[in-house]
Amino acid sequence: MIYSRLRKSIGVLVLAVLFMPLIAKAAVPEWQIVPSESNITFTGTQNNAPISGQFKKFSGSIAFDPNQLNESKIKIVIDTNSVSTSYADFTSTLLTPDWFDVKLFPEATFQASQFTKTGQNTFEANGNLTIRDKTLPVKVVFTGEELSKTKASVKGSTSIKRTAFGVGAGEWASTDEVQDDVKINFTITAIKK
Repeated sequence: MIYSRLRKSIGVLVLAVLFMPLIAKAAVPEWQIVPSESNITFTGTQNNAPISGQFKKFSGSIAFDPNQLNESKIKIVIDTNSVSTSYADFTSTLLTPDWFDVKLFPEATFQASQFTKTGQNTFEANGNLTIRDKTLPVKVVFTGEELSKTKASVKGSTSIKRTAFGVGAGEWASTDEVQDDVKINFTITAIKK
């Protein structure tokens, strides 16, 4: 009888080991950005007046699950040449070597793999932002909304110091005319792959 129970226990243990991969956590879902429903904008201050712009082209790889934050990761790649503002002269200036220097640095990137849940649908991402040749830690706050079983939207923001990234050099290095603080807002809508 003891032998029978032992054999049964070993059998259950063998089955558990064999099926362990099947009962392990599911892989973190990957998401595809919907460009027509997504945007990245920024607002700075020049001569005490707000000036806003956007990046019209960006892409990214997103693997995110609010129940598996430790396994989640994102990478957003921005085409700096796609910068646009309400003023053609200002847009042209942003493309120059003193600003984004788009010929030398055609992309800006944000990568994160550290996420903290701060509320029911609110989160913080601690990641690294690279603009020009500078990479610095940045905290992004965002709110997620499930639009359907296969579609979700995220809205968030962060603030940076432009001079820390070398954006606005030469005659623009002073923060008297163009202030240092820049607010970045984004809406990312994505569908599950």
